[in-house]
Amino acid sequence: MNVGMIAALSAVCLWTVVFPAWSAGQALDMQVGESRVLAAPGVTQVAIGNGEVLSAVATAGREVVVFARAEGMSSVQVWADGGVKTYAVEVVPAGAPRLRAEIESLLSRIPRARSSVVGGRIVIEGDDLSDDDRDRIAALAQRYPEVVDFTGQVGWDSMVLLDVQVVEIPSSRLRELGVRWDGTTQGGLNAALAWDAGSLGRMARPGEQVVQAPAPLSSAAGYFGVNALLSARIAALAQSGEAVMLAQPQLLARSGASATFLAGGEVPYVSTDSRGNPTTLFKPYGVSLRITPRIDRNGVIRSLIEVEASSVDMALTAAGGPALRTRRASTEFNVRSGDTLVIGGFLSRERADDASGIPGLRDIPILGALFSSRRYQLRETELAIFVTPRIVSRDEPAMADRVRRAHALVDAAFPQPSRLGTASRATAGWNTRAGAGSQWDDDEPKPAPANQE
Repeated sequence: MNVGMIAALSAVCLWTVVFPAWSAGQALDMQVGESRVLAAPGVTQVAIGNGEVLSAVATAGREVVVFARAEGMSSVQVWADGGVKTYAVEVVPAGAPRLRAEIESLLSRIPRARSSVVGGRIVIEGDDLSDDDRDRIAALAQRYPEVVDFTGQVGWDSMVLLDVQVVEIPSSRLRELGVRWDGTTQGGLNAALAWDAGSLGRMARPGEQVVQAPAPLSSAAGYFGVNALLSARIAALAQSGEAVMLAQPQLLARSGASATFLAGGEVPYVSTDSRGNPTTLFKPYGVSLRITPRIDRNGVIRSLIEVEASSVDMALTAAGGPALRTRRASTEFNVRSGDTLVIGGFLSRERADDASGIPGLRDIPILGALFSSRRYQLRETELAIFVTPRIVSRDEPAMADRVRRAHALVDAAFPQPSRLGTASRATAGWNTRAGAGSQWDDDEPKPAPANQE
């Protein structure tokens, strides 16, 4: 009886000693192929939880050498003089700490991006990132297989409002406005930032120096910072009939997305299918725009714009239909929000020959010139496209005001139907006493309805 009680007490004492040692485990982080020496005076036994991940050996009764064999998790128990000591070991791939340090260094330049290690993988998360930041993180995930990209499009993406004006204006008037595309011009807009077509020189304001660059630009040059005075002059020319406002769209695009616009129509032409049967197709013509804006962290708008101006050329026709005369340009530019880019160089020349005179007399040889006159007219116009991008935030007051004005115009053009028992604004003056189908006022009095009991 006493022997049983002593054995029971010994078991309880052993349990009370071992349990605290297990609960006070120490965490170890190792790489594949790494070895670690653990001090364990009087070590008598070593146990490994997962032999595929770790291996261990006791040396000279004083130390335990642990080898990391593969990626994973395992535990190590060491019986020594102080009791049982437990280690929780996590083995990561070789080079993971160095890779994590490099990733952290790169992410420090990207605000609102963070990384964490999950299951031996480096997970990158973040919301409200710019397109450039997303591209950088995607490049990291493609370069390093250990990196998992969890950044997404969740949240509010910046929007760009594009005010576009497509104007056909006489070249002489365009030069009077200061917009000139020739390579020898050093003038330009006095209160604007302009780029000359023949050099990369910046058009300086009065009193400033012109900074030249070694490479020339193409003929379709652009001018930045066109002020409100220029827009007013263009509007005045359009009202007087000297300039033609072909289109004035307002496009709204998400940063990184494309906005397209077409002012024109479609011309039919005949083609054949794979079986040789004739079929009628349509090809668009007119003025088409395709703009892809992108916003960087500094608020600079980088846009890719593709412009095409085409018209039907009836002078050149084929069996399938008329030909199209096309002028096309594509460029990429950087502007600040609110600055204006002007794209020009789309020239059009029309020559008119008008002859008049006295019938019969003007046909007399030599003397007929005295009784007739000829008038030659050469009209040179240029298609100029003004693009003003503006960054639109979620709480933009101008956008809210624009929406209110749009609702007001819609309500004025299309009144809301009246509710039951009430008259809408458009039918406020109608006479509703005659019943359905008689909504018009008349001068004849209507008899009062008889009382029914």
